[in-house]
Amino acid sequence: MSHETRTPRAWPRWSDAGSVSVEAAVLVPAVLFVGLLIIAGARTSSAQQAVDNAATAAARAASIARSPAAAQQAGAAVARERLGREGLTCQDSSVAVDAGQIAVGRAGHVRATVTCRVQLSDLALPVPAGTRTITSTFTSPVDPYRGT
Repeated sequence: MSHETRTPRAWPRWSDAGSVSVEAAVLVPAVLFVGLLIIAGARTSSAQQAVDNAATAAARAASIARSPAAAQQAGAAVARERLGREGLTCQDSSVAVDAGQIAVGRAGHVRATVTCRVQLSDLALPVPAGTRTITSTFTSPVDPYRGT
């Protein structure tokens, strides 16, 4: 009896060489996209807070004015100054002050609405028109004794 030495047949071994580059090619864009979403969310949240502060300040400034025209001027000036102080750059902004109930000796309220379009196109995200419109409204009571 003769014994032949048989070598086991070598099976092809799968190598994981190159898998790191494939993982990187898949994961890096996904991580970048999530990072950009976080930045867009932070920018939008910060802008919302700044617009809220501007609307609040505008309504309060308008509520101590003595006439509707003065209330509209004071509200608009304070809102634009507050947006500038907060460091918010709006592509387009508007301030509307409803001061129809202002009259010396009479109670009422003043409503200020501030709208700001914030640019997001520099983040390369699929945002319609590359901007987000943020609006805030605040109502402040008018002191009927402010003019006496």
